[in-house]
Amino acid sequence: MRSHVMHKIAIMFLLPFLTAYSVFAVHSSDANERLSDLRYLSMGSAGVALTEFQGSFLRNPAALYRRTEPLFRVGTRYGETILASAQPSDPVPWIQMPTTSVEMLFSNRFVALSIGLGNVLEEREVATSEVRFTAYNDSRIQLSAAYGWQTISVGLFARGGNSSKRDVVIREGSAMVDYLTRTYLERYDRKNADGQYFASGLGVLISYQWVSIGLMTDSLFGMDYTTNELTLDIADTFEGSSLGLAFSTPVYDRDNELNLIVVNGVFDATDLGNSQKRAVRFGIEGKVQFLNNLSGAVRAGYWEHRPADEALFSIAGSGTLTVGLGARVGNAGIDVAAEIPLTNTSAAVSVGLTWGM
Repeated sequence: MRSHVMHKIAIMFLLPFLTAYSVFAVHSSDANERLSDLRYLSMGSAGVALTEFQGSFLRNPAALYRRTEPLFRVGTRYGETILASAQPSDPVPWIQMPTTSVEMLFSNRFVALSIGLGNVLEEREVATSEVRFTAYNDSRIQLSAAYGWQTISVGLFARGGNSSKRDVVIREGSAMVDYLTRTYLERYDRKNADGQYFASGLGVLISYQWVSIGLMTDSLFGMDYTTNELTLDIADTFEGSSLGLAFSTPVYDRDNELNLIVVNGVFDATDLGNSQKRAVRFGIEGKVQFLNNLSGAVRAGYWEHRPADEALFSIAGSGTLTVGLGARVGNAGIDVAAEIPLTNTSAAVSVGLTWGM
């Protein structure tokens, strides 16, 4: 009876959110990727079928039902691009394309709310005594609801926010001050080019013992600008669909004691209907559990675009290699991830801190 009531509350809570943001029905994957969890990032950004991660429902809302305990988590992240050879005339070589974000999420088994703020500097242009960037400031709020049974769960999410785009100049003599003021204090300057976005999606997760299969779309509803109504277009829904497979060894043994070694493996085929964004992603994580609240992890992954004119399940070696480390001590965690494109000489390194209970 209690589960029935919670299910109804979850649906009633979600529907007004969908209605409130319907005017902004556009794709939000770019902004969401800039706020991605480092644990996912170091595993090739795969995880449609993962259930073990704390923030799994941000990727597939159906994973929310697999968490039986309430969760509160806050986190922050900083990343930077490292070049193999910087320009000799670069006035600010230690600021290449920094990325920062902060997030907060609350969840129980049926409903979750996530709020995130991010900032990234891209399109770098070197001048005589300054560096010019295009800055993207992202704000995201996501509401998820889920329900399920022993082996199958379904979930629905609505994601909305704002992504502003503006020009930023960092001068050689005052680089740190310029970075702090022009990327943070001035992020809501009215001169910004603002764009509000909305996305909604549906996820399904089938779990049996060590194996999980996930299917989801982040393009469930579209916007008919003629009638200003939300519409369900099968073509758009398929364009944003993803299929995932995951395996996870048990956290506890048959005597209900912690297993020392836990392994998670993932494989995703994402954006199946999008001829340009379609990609394959896979990763693996090996975790050593010293205590229930003390663990360390090593991660690796790879992802590669596979356009419509190329075979989906094949690798050309033109993608991005990802590696990472993680540790959990009590309620706190630290994660480090690196993205290494195989087609150029740059790499992106990020570090993130989280605290949750």
